[in-house]
Amino acid sequence: MTEIKINPITTLNINGEDVEAKAVFAFDHKAKQFSREEDDGKGGKTNVIGFNAIYNSILERDTNAIADFWECATAYLNKKAPTREQIETALMEFIDKNGDTLELLQGALDVMNNSGFFKQKSRQFWLQMNEAPSMVKEEEKETTKNGIEFMKNNYKEIMGELPY
Repeated sequence: MTEIKINPITTLNINGEDVEAKAVFAFDHKAKQFSREEDDGKGGKTNVIGFNAIYNSILERDTNAIADFWECATAYLNKKAPTREQIETALMEFIDKNGDTLELLQGALDVMNNSGFFKQKSRQFWLQMNEAPSMVKEEEKETTKNGIEFMKNNYKEIMGELPY
């Protein structure tokens, strides 16, 4: 397996300006719009908070999640924040130039894991993941464990190391 080059992109050229991704209160407020409902496996629904929805989708290498991340990470600019269309254009230019999304995924995870603002929240994400097998029915334990391993391996493939 080739060694993963770690070069997290945390600054993106949007409309000719370098814009830094920041994890601050504005990120958290904006992330609320990306919350979603999921089946809880018991016939009901559970709410996935925006941070977790974005984080999980980044681990799944969802390109739309990269745009979601940047929409939240530039929300601190308030009225000067780029539009979704401007963010997507900048991302497309970056991807066309670099031929991959890996460094963008690394940047999103780097900001979400290592900013003082979200460090505990991302840590809690993984703590909850690790506890999940003990919280499901016996017949679901193996599937749950496999899903967690899959997510950890995705993280390792993106960041070059296992999470927490």
